[in-house]
Amino acid sequence: MTTVAPVRSAARALEAHLADPYDPALPGSFHRALAADRAAAFPADLCRTVQEWGVAELLIPAAHGGRLRGLEEAFELCRVLARRDLTAAIALGSNLLASLPVWLRGSAGQRAAVARLLRSGGYLSFALSERAHGADLVAGGTTGTRDGDTWHLEGEKYLINNTGHAGAATITARTGSGPRGLTLFLAGLPATPPGADAPGDAPADSPGGGPGWHRLPKVATHGLRGSELGGLALTGLTVHRTDAVGRVGSGLETILETFQLTRVLVAGLALGALDTCLRRTLGFARTRRLYDGPVIALEPVARRLVDAFTDLLVGETLAAGACRAAHDRPGQLPLQSLCAKYLIPHRATGAIESLGVVLGARSYLTDPQQEPVFEKMRRDCAVTGLFDGATPVVLGGLADQLAPLAEARAAGRPDTRGMTALFAPDPDGDTGTAPLDPERMALDTDEDAVAAGLDRLAAVLEGPHPPPGLTAARHAELRTLTGRLRTALAALDAQAIALAADPGQRRTGAAYDLAARYTHLHAAGACAWRWLAHREAAPADPAAGPAGTDPAAGLLADGGWLTLCLRRLAGQAGILPPAPALDGLDAAALTTLNDLYDRNLLFSVTGFPLAGRTTDGVS
Repeated sequence: MTTVAPVRSAARALEAHLADPYDPALPGSFHRALAADRAAAFPADLCRTVQEWGVAELLIPAAHGGRLRGLEEAFELCRVLARRDLTAAIALGSNLLASLPVWLRGSAGQRAAVARLLRSGGYLSFALSERAHGADLVAGGTTGTRDGDTWHLEGEKYLINNTGHAGAATITARTGSGPRGLTLFLAGLPATPPGADAPGDAPADSPGGGPGWHRLPKVATHGLRGSELGGLALTGLTVHRTDAVGRVGSGLETILETFQLTRVLVAGLALGALDTCLRRTLGFARTRRLYDGPVIALEPVARRLVDAFTDLLVGETLAAGACRAAHDRPGQLPLQSLCAKYLIPHRATGAIESLGVVLGARSYLTDPQQEPVFEKMRRDCAVTGLFDGATPVVLGGLADQLAPLAEARAAGRPDTRGMTALFAPDPDGDTGTAPLDPERMALDTDEDAVAAGLDRLAAVLEGPHPPPGLTAARHAELRTLTGRLRTALAALDAQAIALAADPGQRRTGAAYDLAARYTHLHAAGACAWRWLAHREAAPADPAAGPAGTDPAAGLLADGGWLTLCLRRLAGQAGILPPAPALDGLDAAALTTLNDLYDRNLLFSVTGFPLAGRTTDGVS
C-alpha cells in the first residue's frame, strides 16, 4: 500500500481549468457543447483544452510513467468532464478503455507507443463489437491468419468510438477456436482527419501500421451526436507477432479484465450527467412559481428532487467501493463492477426522466436561447447503459454468480476483513492504493463481502438502545430497514439456488429479474459499509454538531444519509411500497441539496467547489 496525492485533486484542477460552464466563450461551456451537438460535430475545442491541460498523464498509470494513481482518480475525472459534455468525456475515456489492455497485459514497447500517442494528443479505438455479432465476442467473425512472424487480419468492426480520428486501435481477432481463440492486437491506423474515411500513412509514433485499413462512415445517433462513432474494415491488415497484447489466445480474458475496470468508470459518466440535470431542475424549481409559490414547495416536485439526489448518493458510494476494490480487493471486482454498471446508469437515466417531469416542456427544448442542456444530457446519458456490455449482458453475468454467492453466504464464507477501508471517509483526500495487478484479478467470484455490510450493520444496531449519534426513532427505523433487506437477500438466495437447479432457467426473465434486484441489495451493503466506516473514522458526537464545513456531514453523521439510501433501495427492490409523504428526513435531505447548490458544490457526500455559478434564474 502506498500513500498517494488527493484522489480528487486532479478533478478539482480540471474543473477549475475549464471554468464557468455558463460562459459561452469558453470551450468547456454548455453553449459550446450544445452547438457541437446541433451540428453533430466532434467537440474538438473542449477535447484539445483538456489535452493541453495534461489529461494524457492521467490516462497513463504511474507504474508506467504517467500520473494516474488509481481508478478512483479516473472516475472523478470522468464525472467532472461528463457534467459538461458526455461526448468529450466519452471520447477521452475511450482512450483509457483502448489502452487499459496494454497497461494490464502489454509489452514495454506497446506501453511506450501508446504513451507517445496519448501525449501527442492522439486517440485510440477499442475495436471489439461487430455488425453481425454485437457483444458476443466469442462469435466474432474477424480473423487473424498467421504467416511466420506476421498476422493478417480480415473482418469488420462496427459501432466503436473514435474511429474517425484514432491513431491506433486495440482489436480482437479470432486466431483459434473457442474462448481461447481470441487475440488482442495493438495496431496503428493511418493518419486521417476527423470525418474522413480514406487511409493514408501511419504516424511515425503509432504502433504497427501498414495497409488494410478503411474507416467506415460515421454512424448517426440520437445521443452523443458529435461522437466519432463508426467502424473499421480490415482487408488483409498485416501486424507483427509483437503487436499481440499478451499471449496469443488470451484476448477474451484481457477484455473481461478491462471491462471490470471500465464498467465502473461508465458510472462516473452517468453521475456527471445526473449532477447537471439535477442542478438544472433544482434551479428551475426554486425560481418558477406556480399556485402562488415556488414549484419546489409542491410535494411531488420535492419528492422527485430528493429521490434523484438519493440515487446519486447511492451511485457514488457503490462506485467508490468498486474503484478501491480494483486495487485492494480485486477478487471482488467481477461482482462489484457488474452491480455498478447495471445499477448506476439505470438509476441515473431513470432519475433524469423523473426530473424531466418537473421541467415539463422545458426538458425537450432545443432553442439555443434556453440553454437546453437538460435535453442533451438526457439523450447522452441514455447511451451509458450500453457501454462495455448492455443490460442483458451485465444481468446475464450477474445471474451466473447468484447461486455460488448464495451458497457462500450459507456457509458463512464472505471475508469482510478490511472492508471499511474501501468505503472510508477521506477528509484530506488522501487514500492508499496498490498498483493495478492483473495477476490478482479474477473473472468471477463466489463471495460478496459488500452485501455482508448489512450483517455488520445489523450487529451494530442490535440491542434496545441506539448507538451514539442515533435518535431512538432513527435507530428503530434503521433496524427495521436492515432486517427487511437481510430477509429479502435470504429469499433471493433461495430463489437463485432453485433456478440454478434447472439449466433451462439460466437465461430467463426470472433469472435476470433476480440479478437486477440483487444489485439493489448489494448497493445497500455498500451504503452500510460507508456509514460504518464513517463512524469508525469519526465517532458520532451529538454535542459536536456537523463535522467540518461539508453540508452533507451532518446527514451522514446522524444516520440520516444511511436511512435515506436504504429506504430508496428497499423501495426500488420491491421490499417497501412507494415512498409515503415527505417527512423530516426528506426535508433534511432537501435542505442539504439546496445548501450544496447555494455553495456551488458537487452534489456528493463530499462535495467540492465547482467553477462558475448556479443556474438560478435560467428559465
